[in-house]
Amino acid sequence: MEKVLNQAELLAEAILESEEYIRMRLSEQAATKDAEATRLVADYQEQRSKVQDLLAGNDLDHAALAKAGEELEATEAALEAHPLLKTMRDARRDFSDMMDKVNAIIQYVVTGEVPQEAGGCGGSCSSCGGSCHQQ
Repeated sequence: MEKVLNQAELLAEAILESEEYIRMRLSEQAATKDAEATRLVADYQEQRSKVQDLLAGNDLDHAALAKAGEELEATEAALEAHPLLKTMRDARRDFSDMMDKVNAIIQYVVTGEVPQEAGGCGGSCSSCGGSCHQQ
C-alpha cells in the first residue's frame, strides 16, 4: 500500500505543477482581488437568494418573481461578460477536463473499462484523439 500512496502523492504534486492547475488558481486569485468581479458574484448570490425566497414563500407574487428573475438574468449576463470571471470559468473547465482524463486513465488501468462520457463513445478515435484507449 505504501507504493500506491507514494505514487498518489507524486500524482498530486504533478497536478499542482500542471499548467491547468496553476492557471486556474491564478485566475481565481485575480477574480477575488477584482472589486467589480467580487461585487458581481455577491449581486448574483443576492439575486438568486431573492428568487429562492420568493419561490419558497406561501403567497407567490408572480410580478415580484418575474422582476426578480429578470434581475437575476441581468446579473448573470454581467457575470458571464466579465473578462476575469470568464477566464476563471475557462480555467476551471480546463482543469476539470484534465482531472476527468486522469480519472479515466486510472479507471481504465484498474478495471479495464473505459468510462462513458456524456453521450458515450462515438467509436471514432479521430474525434477524441484515441484518449479513451478504445483502439
